[in-house]
Amino acid sequence: MPRKLIAIANPISGRGKAARLGPRLARLARESGVEIHLRLTTHAGHSQELARDARGEGYDAIVACGGDGTVNDIVNGMRDTPLPLMLVAMGTGNVLAKEIGATANPMRYAQALREWRLLTRDLGQLGSGRLFTCFVGAGFDGECTRRIKEARQGGSMKMWQYVPAIFRAIAGANFTTISATLDGSRRVEGASFALAAITPAYGGPLALTPQAQANDGLLDLLTIHEPIHFLSVMRLLALGLMRQIHTHRRAKVTRATSVALEAREPDGREVPIQVDGDFAGYLPVECRMLPGALQMLDPR
Repeated sequence: MPRKLIAIANPISGRGKAARLGPRLARLARESGVEIHLRLTTHAGHSQELARDARGEGYDAIVACGGDGTVNDIVNGMRDTPLPLMLVAMGTGNVLAKEIGATANPMRYAQALREWRLLTRDLGQLGSGRLFTCFVGAGFDGECTRRIKEARQGGSMKMWQYVPAIFRAIAGANFTTISATLDGSRRVEGASFALAAITPAYGGPLALTPQAQANDGLLDLLTIHEPIHFLSVMRLLALGLMRQIHTHRRAKVTRATSVALEAREPDGREVPIQVDGDFAGYLPVECRMLPGALQMLDPR
């Protein structure tokens, strides 16, 4: 009996391309000897519902067709009934997809499906129970995702539309009191930006935690200890492009199995956070590692 996969697609991902994946997935199924059933999400939380029910409906794996946000929803949906995950990169950042060599072309997986070739990666978990596959950020990038969520208003955005939101975030991200507790004891204080990452990649060609490994059971914590303004952000991005963040004089990189982030801004403002590239509320937040908790089809 052939293996059966459910493909969960966000219809607005890839500016609507995800909704037109049917013929390519059908070709992949024919050439790989599997069954693939495409389901389009229709409401918030639908991808989690489909992922949660997949094992009970007899599926052997889940195909996530979308960006990092869609992947995060699906991973959280199958938290109690995990299945191997396959990625078709249809989002803006596609951090996890790029990490494993997945693209928008599902035919990359033909050989992997025939051989059922799997890889294992770590997951992170917040104190709330929410899982993450890539990173949690606090400060500037949390403010960016908050502004982008406001600008998006439920629809897709073109790349140039992110620019005004990012400039507004720079103006509003002058945080100074982010602190981290690592493994319950070690402390890092006085940061303007913090990033707890599983992946070296941050988005596009940026690598803010270039030494991070997705199978070492550790979070790489980057903290920046200087005010956030246009020039400091440009310096951070330039060093990220060159994978030279360790040369930043006001940066610290540490590793831990758990990280707790908090802040007490003198003006009482809350510090926003992002999880896998989406706005996710405000500090405080706790993160811990779940080593080897995610199985994925390996397209390489």
